[in-house]
Amino acid sequence: MMRNSNALLSSLLLGAALSFAGCDQPEQDAQRLPDERAKQENAQQRVLAGKVMYRERMAMPPEATVTVTLADVSRADAPAQLIAEQQIDNPGNVPVPFALRYDKSFAQNSHPMAYAVRAEVRDGEGRLLWTTTQRHTVELGEKEANQNVTIMLERVASDAQAKPATNTAQAKADGANFWAAGNEPGWHLAIYPEERLVFVWDYGNSSMTTPNPGAKTEGPETIYMASTETGALKVEISEQECEDVMSGEASAYKVKVTRNNTLYSGCGQDL
Repeated sequence: MMRNSNALLSSLLLGAALSFAGCDQPEQDAQRLPDERAKQENAQQRVLAGKVMYRERMAMPPEATVTVTLADVSRADAPAQLIAEQQIDNPGNVPVPFALRYDKSFAQNSHPMAYAVRAEVRDGEGRLLWTTTQRHTVELGEKEANQNVTIMLERVASDAQAKPATNTAQAKADGANFWAAGNEPGWHLAIYPEERLVFVWDYGNSSMTTPNPGAKTEGPETIYMASTETGALKVEISEQECEDVMSGEASAYKVKVTRNNTLYSGCGQDL
């Protein structure tokens, strides 16, 4: 009888152990499900990384925010479709690294200009300080791993810069180091080192401001090639004596400005 009792006890204990093991199984499966789901989601995601830059040698204000977006811009007749966005608070100084995570299902458009990134910097009160002024196209998919995306921002004109200078004294006070002007139709140009070019034409009724791209020297000429989303500007400065046809005033430089396909000729001087 003792042996039978021991056998019965062993059977009961084994059954209880199996029963407990069976109870643990659903809990273990439940723990594995989120892990598997996370792996599947990670497999579906890609990362577009790069940096945000601007040319000015100045720090961002405290509590600044950098916002970077990735969008599908393939359709000119429709609004851009936002794919990913990253907001970076208190980024410090440039370059500011970014990493945009998106679902790889978005990387199906074969159009070479289908995707674009843009960025902006705002201060703690939400005022726009720097922003994208040109389209920065990128490729999505397998090729993106080899990309080194740099988004170059342009400084937004302050209230002091919003209205173009109308004469040499005002331009010099604003920080310009070169001034050029011409007639028929009346126009003038102010060059601000490492900042911007401001071109005013049609007797002061129209103007455009571009980033200063830096000067290039081609033989005896100094050339600036600048552009914005609204047009292109080419400035050619030759160190030749120039006389204003209206006033007879002599200057040290001859200047040609080409706005898109329109040529303006005149004289220039250092400030």
